[in-house]
Amino acid sequence: GISKVGSYTGTTYDINVDCGFTGGARFVLIKRIDNSGDWYVYDTTRGIVSGNDPYLLINNNMGQVTNTDYIDPLNSGFIVTSSAPAALNASGGTYLFLAIA
Repeated sequence: GISKVGSYTGTTYDINVDCGFTGGARFVLIKRIDNSGDWYVYDTTRGIVSGNDPYLLINNNMGQVTNTDYIDPLNSGFIVTSSAPAALNASGGTYLFLAIA
């Protein structure tokens, strides 16, 4: 279990995404698939921490965003936080992810 491709359904509350890892996710790519949305990329080099987590949107040339807390670490994967926008956590939204341990 070093990688996991899966999906989750948004709730607007914190969502624990269990990938079966033992040391958390080191790389996370998320895309909303039931509506338009960006490709969000997080990694531990930039920081996946409890607090602000820098990310990139790989579908545009915008620079790194550093002042948001949309995901948090989880030993078995990652947490999508309740503060995440609809692009990551809308009630009933469907999201595709790739996580690498």
